Amino acid sequence: MQYPILLFEDETDLRQEIEESITLDDVIVYAFESWKDYSRNTIPEIPALAILDINLLDKDGLSVFQELKLKFPDLEGIVITGQSSLKNAIASLKIGISDYIEKPFRAKTLREAIERQESYKQFRVKNYVFDRLMEDSKKKFESDWGLEFIGISQSMKEVNTLMKRVAQTDLTSVMIIGESGSGKELIARGVHSMSDRRGAPFYPVKCTSIPTEMFEKDLLGYHKGAFNGALSNQEGWFENAHGGTLFLDEVGDLDSEMQSKLLRVIDEGKVSPIGSTEALDINVRIVCTSNKNLKKMAEDGLFREDLYHRLNKFQINMPPLRERNEDIPLLVSHFIKLFAEMHHKYIDNMHSKAMSLLLNHHYPGNVRELKNIIERAVLVCDSNVIKPQHLSFSKTGDEKNESKVYSLEEAEKEAIIKAMKVCGHNKTRTAEKLEITRQALNRKLKRHGIQ
Repeated sequence: MQYPILLFEDETDLRQEIEESITLDDVIVYAFESWKDYSRNTIPEIPALAILDINLLDKDGLSVFQELKLKFPDLEGIVITGQSSLKNAIASLKIGISDYIEKPFRAKTLREAIERQESYKQFRVKNYVFDRLMEDSKKKFESDWGLEFIGISQSMKEVNTLMKRVAQTDLTSVMIIGESGSGKELIARGVHSMSDRRGAPFYPVKCTSIPTEMFEKDLLGYHKGAFNGALSNQEGWFENAHGGTLFLDEVGDLDSEMQSKLLRVIDEGKVSPIGSTEALDINVRIVCTSNKNLKKMAEDGLFREDLYHRLNKFQINMPPLRERNEDIPLLVSHFIKLFAEMHHKYIDNMHSKAMSLLLNHHYPGNVRELKNIIERAVLVCDSNVIKPQHLSFSKTGDEKNESKVYSLEEAEKEAIIKAMKVCGHNKTRTAEKLEITRQALNRKLKRHGIQ
């Protein structure tokens, strides 16, 4: 939640200085040089406060405030002026202006005036209540599941409901489908932690990294002397997970031979370690994940259809981070706290422009990518506030395939170019899409050399 402010100041340097000084994680500023500049732009939300210079390029600030009040009846106002007079002060009070500040002034003076506004006080109360709700929600997740799970979006609420439902069953196998980095393992651990098997092992297996020649030995286990190099007994997957959960991460990466061996064990309900004549009963719940469309793979003959149905008795779809933007601020807050403590730094705030960049990023690497971005930001941050220059976005969220890291300037330039193309090089529509003023867009186009 952010507190929206309209700023009217015709002096470019002063306008930018004011905008930067009052823009924090809970305040967003829409700045204009004139009434005409404001009129040709679209504000995406209802403003709570207007800060106005009395002498603008095309209209005096008091008249601008009166025009705004017709559209936004609850709007509050602060006047800033280099030509103070008793007449202007009285006129300001008559139309509902609550503060009158003479130039030059300190940034602290203006921030204090903002904090005195009734709308800002109410906003802080709402934010406090919202933060408490988020904290209570987080604590409830932790107490219910014995793990930390963060999300307030509708899609995550649906995931939570499915997790609780399937956790109450005992042997039902679970398939979790989602993109890499979206948190599929966290869901698997949540199902385990909420189930009656929580006191038994949660045994993870990464199916992407198993050599073909080792698969059967890892799956079944073996006894000492079963083959050359078998110097001691080794338990297989099902023995290691006995009584608990066998977690098969990215099961779609198993080849056809591996799939057949896994299916045989599941169908028989028993496992015989290599070199042993004894068959051991299986007592595990199998939870799998995949970032592939296993149903289509099964239809195309790339994944055994019978194994697919054995593993997919209950499916949970994990939404990508870009489809649950409302969870990003809560995740950001969590990661800042986590990494600030880890790296012994005092960071307690996120600049609104930095948060805007995070909210508008595509996140091909999902939550894992966001986590990496915040950790790096914490490491390079030299104050208690993370600012846009502290953020660095990778071309892909998969660190192993990361080929280029974009600076903030490069990321901004690319975003503007894409928006210009989508909007047919119409500057007004482009500015609206980027949620900035046309004047700000023109400055950025000039700075980046975009024609």
